[in-house]
Amino acid sequence: MSKTPTNLQDTDALPINNTAARRHLTLLALKVTARFYKWDGPCVPLSRRIMVKTDESIGLTEAATMAFIAARTSIPVPRVHCSFVHKNKTYIVMERIRGKTLAAAWPTLSEPELDDILTQLRDMLKELRALPAPGVAVESCVGASLHDFRIPWSETRFGPFPSIRAFHFWLRQGLRPEEHHPQRVSDEDWADIKRMVAMQDEDKDWGPPVFTHGDLNPFNIMVRDGKIVAIIDWEFAGWYPHYWEYTSVFLGNKTRGAWQKLVPKFIEPCPDELQMETIRQRWWGDF
Repeated sequence: MSKTPTNLQDTDALPINNTAARRHLTLLALKVTARFYKWDGPCVPLSRRIMVKTDESIGLTEAATMAFIAARTSIPVPRVHCSFVHKNKTYIVMERIRGKTLAAAWPTLSEPELDDILTQLRDMLKELRALPAPGVAVESCVGASLHDFRIPWSETRFGPFPSIRAFHFWLRQGLRPEEHHPQRVSDEDWADIKRMVAMQDEDKDWGPPVFTHGDLNPFNIMVRDGKIVAIIDWEFAGWYPHYWEYTSVFLGNKTRGAWQKLVPKFIEPCPDELQMETIRQRWWGDF
């Protein structure tokens, strides 16, 4: 089982460069200069070089994750200038990346250009996945809770979990097939669920958790002049089972068939775990 779920912010130690002057200037800029720029969801440009991500659903862990990645890898991420909470709303002031999302650039790319970008992405993921795990827990980069709104029944944040097995048990909401058989589930569906549980609980070495972005899609990859200049939107990131990146990319992009076909070019497929996750998400997911 997980530890008691923590709140959205996890810990008071998460804010970055949280000074009164920075808070004041950020809030002032949102009132004065932000109105001159086009907003993109929770991301509000303050200038040509700076933007702020703010919303009640945003957590400080996302800023901590970008700082974590910048300090330990060569993977390009937006530089975090400061992050803080004001009146229960998180503010992450960060670098505004020049370039286009891969989704926007895609129609203009030749096949060799797209292949080169995917090679860059593959190398970045290798570096990300090579980070040494601090232990066996499924947790955020600061050893605290995680966030993924694609698990609709969960708390706003969930975990951390002491092991991958405990994470699997939580994902199926504590179901034990030997103790409970839902009346409305057909024999065929129940056989699938039992197969999923057997795979989750298989007595094998799942290996250490792997640092995972958790939401890789063409809208979260920024490119310019044929190069990846940033990977953005790290709010789902954390230490997860080795298969989580692959299954999240594949199952989280069912409406993006062209992207799904490219997944094996930048991450090693996990076909058995994909089958396991497909069953789980049919019953406990949001896909």
